[in-house]
Formats: sequence, C-alpha cells, structure tokens
Amino acid sequence: MSKCVVTVRCAFRAKYAYVPMSRDLADLKPQIIAAVKNIDASTLTRVWQELEYRIDVCRVTGGTHIEYL
Repeated sequence: MSKCVVTVRCAFRAKYAYVPMSRDLADLKPQIIAAVKNIDASTLTRVWQELEYRIDVCRVTGGTHIEYL
C-alpha cells in the first residue's frame, strides 16, 4: 500500500471514528440480537406488504419484471 493511501485511511478513521467490523461471530452475536430486538410488528407488516407487491408484479408480468426481489 502506498503512503498516500495509508494517510487518507488514517484521516478518514480519525474524522469519522471508523471501526472495522469484526469477523468473529462471538463479537457480532450481541449486535445481531440487539438489531433483531428493534424490529417491531409495523416493520414486519411493511416488509411483508412490499414482498407481496413484488411477487404480484412478477406473477402479472410472467416473471419478466424482476428487480431486486
């Protein structure tokens, strides 16, 4: 890595307090549990409605209109 890239990366981390994500599952488990606990019934309802809509569009168009399903 060039000295310039390292300097830019250090400046970015200093400005935005960037902390790289851990690849260890034991470290990620509490974060995943906290994120799942924040999901409420209204969020699940909206996600389900969006999924139903996209499936209906695929069904009506015969599968020719598939975008990020």
